[in-house]
Amino acid sequence: MSLEPSVGQPLTGDVAAQPGSRSTENETDSDRVSMEQSIVKTFLDAGVPPNSRRQALDSVGDRPSFSLWGFLKSAVGRDLTRVTMPIHFNEPLSFTQRLVEDLEYAYVLNDAAESVDSLDRLARIAAFASSPYGSALDRHYKPFNPVLGETFDAVRPEEGYCVVVEQVCHHPPVTAMHCIGQGWELWQEYKLETRFRGNYIRVIPTGIVHLSMGKHRYSWNKPQTTIHNIMFGRLWLDHEGEVVVQNHTNGEKASVHFQNYKAQGSSYKQLRGCVKDASGVEKIKLEGNWQEGMACFPVGQSDQKRTIWKSFPKPANSSKLFGYTRLGLQLNQLPSAISGEAICGSDSRLRPDQRLYEEGQVDQAASEKMRIEDKQRAAKKLREHSGTTWQPRWFAPESDPDTKTSSHVYQGGYWAAKKQNQFTDTPDIF
Repeated sequence: MSLEPSVGQPLTGDVAAQPGSRSTENETDSDRVSMEQSIVKTFLDAGVPPNSRRQALDSVGDRPSFSLWGFLKSAVGRDLTRVTMPIHFNEPLSFTQRLVEDLEYAYVLNDAAESVDSLDRLARIAAFASSPYGSALDRHYKPFNPVLGETFDAVRPEEGYCVVVEQVCHHPPVTAMHCIGQGWELWQEYKLETRFRGNYIRVIPTGIVHLSMGKHRYSWNKPQTTIHNIMFGRLWLDHEGEVVVQNHTNGEKASVHFQNYKAQGSSYKQLRGCVKDASGVEKIKLEGNWQEGMACFPVGQSDQKRTIWKSFPKPANSSKLFGYTRLGLQLNQLPSAISGEAICGSDSRLRPDQRLYEEGQVDQAASEKMRIEDKQRAAKKLREHSGTTWQPRWFAPESDPDTKTSSHVYQGGYWAAKKQNQFTDTPDIF
């Protein structure tokens, strides 16, 4: 249940927003969005056959030994986004897929969209913004670097959303994502900086997440992550920084604090935060653990504490499956095994190196990875020679009036192409 409507601004008339509610500039854009909503609805209404989602990998081969120390010595102080990583560091997912794991707890946004109180909704959105980070625990392998132009989509009727992702830039790596959910629309451009300093790697996301829900528009940043004991000891990680969720429509704001082990000790997974009204007055307290979940309660009324996000347990054999979450385990499954829906030729699930690696054919996967990377470098040289520049297929740079930033934003058309199985102008990247 939501908090009493008197806590925040009432949202009556706003909660029944249709999927894909991001505001548009003109009637043509509005028509396009309406058509997109209708097509996405057909995908979601179709559902998926019972027990069609996989619960394990068909084959996971033995991982050969590898001199981690020898490789890392050569990479100290370098920008890791420009270092070609041996395949032994990888899990059989591309980052275009890994980014979709941000939506593991999409039900929290579904709950937020049904809220009738603006501050209660904001508390739930802050919980969602805090939810992706527990999935990284015991996840010791990195995703494949996407090829320029690589895409991925996920149709998830169970959670009520459809999402499309595209790698829009290679150096620096930039990944754009757009998702239509139940009464909400989320989009982000993921960029990062990496710093390798001997026995740890620090990952600093620099993109912004945007959310439209009814008439309200939100945005937030992401905390930075440090992966410890890269060369010595057992790998572990922590997060640090303040995640600020801003309601750009009415001025309300939520914040959640992530603290690293050095500052917090053994309770470093704890989360603390609050929701403030438009006047800056704290109205709701937030507390939790980025591995387990989050609860909230009105200021001064801790006896009214209630859970607004609770994490899912990982699969029982997760440690043997690259540390995957339930969603992560399913992302590389081909749609032919689920619903028979069309798949774009640039989709990550069609990467031969990644598929071979998932099947345990490590040597063949490594050869394919090298071939694909060489192909990408050759294509870049050809563009440079001809004086042409790469243009993303589904996203384009736009300025955001709320955050005063520019990012790649979805331009529409993907779901119509998928429905008709007519992916024209798809680059040959694999």
